[in-house]
Amino acid sequence: MELLEFICSTTYFTFDGMIMQQKFETAMGSPVSAVIANFYMEKLERKALQTAPAVCRPKIRKRYVDDVLDIIKKIRSRTSLIT
Repeated sequence: MELLEFICSTTYFTFDGMIMQQKFETAMGSPVSAVIANFYMEKLERKALQTAPAVCRPKIRKRYVDDVLDIIKKIRSRTSLIT
């Protein structure tokens, strides 16, 4: 965690001829950005799928980086979601 914190807090870039430091989050294009994004998406997806009503859970779910394809059953009325 200390190494990850160091990597995320030592990003420098130039803007308008000045060298600046990014204070928080990771820079787009940084090798670590994709890894952090994938960890976050895995946790978010797991929680969403575990807490979703059974009728809303996808039959097929595919994800590639930030593109998601879900195939779910069509629900005819909102009252079918109420238990």
